[in-house]
Amino acid sequence: MRILVVEGDRLLARRMAREILDMGDEVIGPFAGADEAMPCTGQVDAAILGMKPEEAHSFRIADSLRERGIPFLFLTGHDPHPVPSRFRNEKVYSKPGPAWILLQDLRHRHAIRLSRSASVTIEEVVREMLAKAQRVMRERAPAERLVEAVLKTAIEAPRHAETGEEMRCWLFRLLEEELKLRRRHFH
Repeated sequence: MRILVVEGDRLLARRMAREILDMGDEVIGPFAGADEAMPCTGQVDAAILGMKPEEAHSFRIADSLRERGIPFLFLTGHDPHPVPSRFRNEKVYSKPGPAWILLQDLRHRHAIRLSRSASVTIEEVVREMLAKAQRVMRERAPAERLVEAVLKTAIEAPRHAETGEEMRCWLFRLLEEELKLRRRHFH
């Protein structure tokens, strides 16, 4: 996924970006504020929006993302109550925190969004898996072997049909599991 990161704390923003990249997703930004980030909102799959009670920049971006149906969440080091009522159903996480928790939420909501949209072909899912694997593995051949291993596992154990889990989500979960195994072997 392409994750927009808007966070005024540069150290936190860099740490979060590094964690997101390590988990195989792409970072758009990080940006310190709305002016820089706003032009990129059409290029993302999800967003993490840092929030300060005295600033409303995150809310402008959130409005733009909401119009497109793109999942986002707020990240704050302050009391989450200053969130405007129009966003009361949105997730607000405390910072600093591990990026994997935020990504888990965003990936889930992104998968729901995709399942509600036009059906995705297996070819599209495989291309998306390959792109993610290449971002993590850095080279095409190992990325292709990784995706091949995931697809072999999927063919040998078609559990998603039994559990009702959406195929794309299931394949990406298998990809994440395979990436964890490979990382353990290469680090």
